[in-house]
Amino acid sequence: MSVPNPELSSIVDFLGSINPLNSLSEQDLWWAAKHTKITYHRQGAQEEILDLENPTLFIVRAGAFDVRDHQGELLDRVERGGFFGFVSLLTGGHNGHTLSVAEDGLLYRLDKKVFRQLRQRSEPFDQFFNNAFEQRLRVGLRARNENSAWATRIEDMMTPNFHSVPPTTSILATTQTMRDHNIASIGITGHRGELLGIFTDRDCRSRVIAEGVDSLSEIQTVMSVKPITIDASSHVHEAMLLMSRHRVKHLPVAHNQQIVGIVTLSDLTRLQRSDPVLLINNIHRANSAEELIQESHLIPELLRHLIRIDVRADDLGRILTSVTSALTRRLIKLAQLKLGPEPIPFVWLAFGSQGRQDQSAKSDQDNGLLLSDQFDTSHDRYFNALAEYVNAGLDACGYIYCPGDIMAQNPQWRQPLKVWRSQFKNWIEQPTAHALMHASIFFDPRPIYTSDGADGLFQQLQDTIKSAADNSIFLGLLTKNALELSPPLGFFSQLITDGKDDRANTFDIKLRGIMPINDIARIHALANKIEPVNTRDRLQHLIDDNIINQRDGHNLLDAQEFIAHQRLLHQGQQLSHGQLADNHLNPSHFSSLTVRQLKDAFKVVRDAQLGLKLKYASAWG
Repeated sequence: MSVPNPELSSIVDFLGSINPLNSLSEQDLWWAAKHTKITYHRQGAQEEILDLENPTLFIVRAGAFDVRDHQGELLDRVERGGFFGFVSLLTGGHNGHTLSVAEDGLLYRLDKKVFRQLRQRSEPFDQFFNNAFEQRLRVGLRARNENSAWATRIEDMMTPNFHSVPPTTSILATTQTMRDHNIASIGITGHRGELLGIFTDRDCRSRVIAEGVDSLSEIQTVMSVKPITIDASSHVHEAMLLMSRHRVKHLPVAHNQQIVGIVTLSDLTRLQRSDPVLLINNIHRANSAEELIQESHLIPELLRHLIRIDVRADDLGRILTSVTSALTRRLIKLAQLKLGPEPIPFVWLAFGSQGRQDQSAKSDQDNGLLLSDQFDTSHDRYFNALAEYVNAGLDACGYIYCPGDIMAQNPQWRQPLKVWRSQFKNWIEQPTAHALMHASIFFDPRPIYTSDGADGLFQQLQDTIKSAADNSIFLGLLTKNALELSPPLGFFSQLITDGKDDRANTFDIKLRGIMPINDIARIHALANKIEPVNTRDRLQHLIDDNIINQRDGHNLLDAQEFIAHQRLLHQGQQLSHGQLADNHLNPSHFSSLTVRQLKDAFKVVRDAQLGLKLKYASAWG
């Protein structure tokens, strides 16, 4: 029901008493109150509180409500002043959770359009829920991750390419092989490939060095005979039981009576640590850059695990970006402890994939510093040191320095607000080829860290970016530039490959599939003053505001998810084989069904590009 006017004062008082609504201006509080809906719920009533078609921010005014997963397990209890529903509002998806009444209660409800407006009006409000999303990953993922970690098949997490030597090989030659391949165990196999034994680092210490055995002796004299093996189709919990029962730390993995890999106790321990919430919490507690580097070593395993349990591509991108953002914020805090408090307010900005929250296995840095206009040259020594510390820390954590030098340590991208605003105005009003190239990076900004006193700085920059909507020439040339990246489809809708050398017969799915969708969403968003920069969020806003029709919009959302998912599957397979992840897919490796689905997805992108051209082409003919 709509709120009658006499109740507004009470609602305003309550909303203004809880974080982050207490950050809203009085005008925005009254506006939110006018758009608040109230529902009463009785304990034990059998009713569906959640509407899957209409994501809503629920604020508990009184009573208590239980959040349960799809199996009925209790995940959280939300009481007075607590929130529920913002994860679906942020991601556009539904995690299968339910909300039940634990105690008679009253709910305030804000629909997605109101929630979106409040995010745009208040930077602290927006940042609160982005940060809360990181903490609430356990609501959507933690229980699933913990359970699925135990249910993961051994073949999905083992180390393949099991190394072995004949039984007559010397101990010296065997250990040299282990050293050369950086492995802690090795198999000893017969002439038919059968596994006769296993030799580990521990065997070397206890049976060779401690016993003074000649290193030229045959390895069969010191190996562990008839080692325990596990089938590749077994699950993690079975491996843990075997290791515990037989007191071993290395299990050869068999498939069709052939040894195909090895799984170690360290592998299983790492798998159990593949929890984004645990990782982010450890990052927040780190007391040095060295500790952060150590934690960052778990990110590839986290990525592999999320791919294995089939997390949606959009959710996975948000999770990985949450980890990156947590690392960035902690590095900033450590820099402040080292350098002292900042001389003027500032905002650490992320651009590109971190700004869009769609990071994957291959991400470099794109960042900058937005400084208060109180800035003078005496302040730059501090901010240069801070930027160099954070950029170096991110590089050490695996986020390599930007090849184009778009980083806060570059003075060009470490500027006061007035300079940033002037730079964006120049790009918009004088759209050179260089400016258009920068648009794909800089026009996807997101604040990662806002210092005390810096509230409002980013919003002022956003207001400047919105001026792009009034410049048809800029939008037209941006469209022309974007259309140079076309999906890999030929005249008869066959998939076109353009890779060279060792990437022959491949196409770049990021360049030809993901980036065109990002461009489509960005141009429409700029033309309509839509502030969110995540591509899925932008597309959803375009659908909600009837800027693109429902069918085309949802087709594009589905195409984006499918294309991004194929990239993740490809990268996950590469990582599981110890290879560097890339974006080059070979269509011959796909099933005929996947090829047809890829073609359909690329057709959707091509049609959306045509729609973009028809809408903005007049500025460039």
